[in-house]
Amino acid sequence: MSEAVIPRREVRRNFTLSVFNGAAFNFAERLIDPPLVLTWFVSQLTDSNLLIGLVAPLGNAGWFLPQIFVSTRLQRMERKMPTYTLAAAIRTAAWILLAATVWLVDDPHLLLLAFFLLYGAARLSAGLAGLSFFDVTAKTIPPQRRGRLFSIRQFLGGLLGLGAGWIVKAVLNSPSLPFPHGHAVLFGLYCAVMVPALLAFISIREPPGETVQETLTVGEQIRRARKILWQDWVYRRFLATRLVLGLASVALPFYGLYAKEVLGAPAGMVGLYVAVRVAAQLLFNLPWGWLSDRRGNQLALRIQSLGNGMTALLALVLVGTVSFFHPQGDWLPYLVLPLFVLDGALRPSQVLTGSNFLLELVPDAERPLYLGFSNTLMGVITLLSGMGGLVVDLLGFAGLFVVALTLCLVGYGLARGLPEPRATA
Repeated sequence: MSEAVIPRREVRRNFTLSVFNGAAFNFAERLIDPPLVLTWFVSQLTDSNLLIGLVAPLGNAGWFLPQIFVSTRLQRMERKMPTYTLAAAIRTAAWILLAATVWLVDDPHLLLLAFFLLYGAARLSAGLAGLSFFDVTAKTIPPQRRGRLFSIRQFLGGLLGLGAGWIVKAVLNSPSLPFPHGHAVLFGLYCAVMVPALLAFISIREPPGETVQETLTVGEQIRRARKILWQDWVYRRFLATRLVLGLASVALPFYGLYAKEVLGAPAGMVGLYVAVRVAAQLLFNLPWGWLSDRRGNQLALRIQSLGNGMTALLALVLVGTVSFFHPQGDWLPYLVLPLFVLDGALRPSQVLTGSNFLLELVPDAERPLYLGFSNTLMGVITLLSGMGGLVVDLLGFAGLFVVALTLCLVGYGLARGLPEPRATA
């Protein structure tokens, strides 16, 4: 696979801008943390476990789903940055409208409707920019520096995110910001951090890249993707592994909800949960980057599978212990902290074992097709993982955590059969 030859000075500039972009976005995301802050927000507006469980998956699915549909156009573009810029404008407008709506509207039904519409629009626009982001990154950052890039982005974002946890706690605990005004402030702060992050990435000077000259419809693009899936067993197994592990994330939004509904955690505990998870993420960011650059992403994928399974197992043990002994006390919400420690420690691996892994497997010109098809399928699976609320209604929290544990073990088995791309290059 050929890569654009870029002067070292330009690589350093691109690296710095991308690091700022990632660090700022990681900080911003902690202010509205979907599995915690946004899930908690929706749980104040409705008792529906289905809607509550859809919040985090909807955000992820919105990022993944559009990508196969824009891949045909992107493959014909030498530069992808204009698409990123357009999506950034839509994304910014949606979040500003959401912050204003949450501040001005009191009716819970209207708030719930506005939230899902504007949040969905914001995440879909992020998905429109997703392929452009990874294509620009692949063209401007050498493969041997990408693991370091993503780990430093998350490491610095984690440093900032430690403060984000305490900001969340202070805002949601403030008596002068009763619900939903506290969340409106958090959404406004998110916008204030997101805009400079977007501008930093837009400032990267993207070189022209290889293109596919043939004009294809979306249907033809999907048929090409199915042909590749049939012919490329490594891609097929990688995709199966990623989809299974995506389904395993069904439990993530319910760790905080279990603390709220069963352990009696107050709203301010969300900030502590965010800070603890970010601290663990911060501690493990650089080791994950080192592992990716030195040992490859296949090993990282296996470790991620086992780690997520361990988190689900620990949650299951907690549910069983609380159900059997029926403990009482203000200390109960702290029992879930180990879950957020493990979740935070594993989060840096997700970029490395997802798109970054795939960047090393695919030819330059077909990068939008491979990434777009896999990410769109991932979006469908992520939406399905939003059915966790129905699982809770049918089987309880214990049943949900058993499902997540089983899927993690299946994912580990699939990951073991994958080759390391660098070993076969």
